[in-house]
Amino acid sequence: MSYEGRQLQSAVASICPDIENRVSQCRNTADERALWWELSACVLSSQVPYALATAAADAIDKSGVLYRSHHCGDVGNAIHGILRTPLKVGGRERLYRFPLVRAVQLERIHSSVLSNTDSLSTLLTGFATANQARRWLVDNAHGIGPKQASMFLRNVALTYDLAIIDRHVLDYMSLTGLHSKGGSAVNSLKHYLPLEDVLRVHAEDLKCPVGILDWAIWIVMRIAKQQKRYAQ
Repeated sequence: MSYEGRQLQSAVASICPDIENRVSQCRNTADERALWWELSACVLSSQVPYALATAAADAIDKSGVLYRSHHCGDVGNAIHGILRTPLKVGGRERLYRFPLVRAVQLERIHSSVLSNTDSLSTLLTGFATANQARRWLVDNAHGIGPKQASMFLRNVALTYDLAIIDRHVLDYMSLTGLHSKGGSAVNSLKHYLPLEDVLRVHAEDLKCPVGILDWAIWIVMRIAKQQKRYAQ
């Protein structure tokens, strides 16, 4: 492990207990409306600034089209109309980048959920494990990959035993010798699960859940990269 890698690992280990304590104090079960907000935000945040994605998720949530609708016919058109309308972000109006693509994805996800059960909350409580829930989302929720599925399940407090492996985590794994390659996205469970297993062993060494570890890594790597840019 490089000197930089040891520094990063030390920084990550130092903040894991704080994150775990924070999570234990505010762990609430999401209701149907919150579940749909989180799932739509995960879909909408792909290749889009997070503030814009959450503004779009807020607009869709306000319409009630996902959590109130038990029919699939007009969901896509309704969402498309919302995403084509300028959204207020940081005091100014902005247009969402992929209105049609994301509308189709969310319509298909909504249809997949309701073709299996009567609600998203019922669907999620029907899985024996978080791994089963993630696999269903990857296989059946159009536009949701293993990273987005893991993020959704953590954000709704269903589990902290799945890793969100983004470019920051991959760079950390490379710098600390956990993985030989850095940064590009991992889009299939076939390649995602071996990396998650490696990260889970690392989490066990640091005595924290893997879902807390990747959160700490994300924080540390963002700060480290910002400091490196400022130093140049």
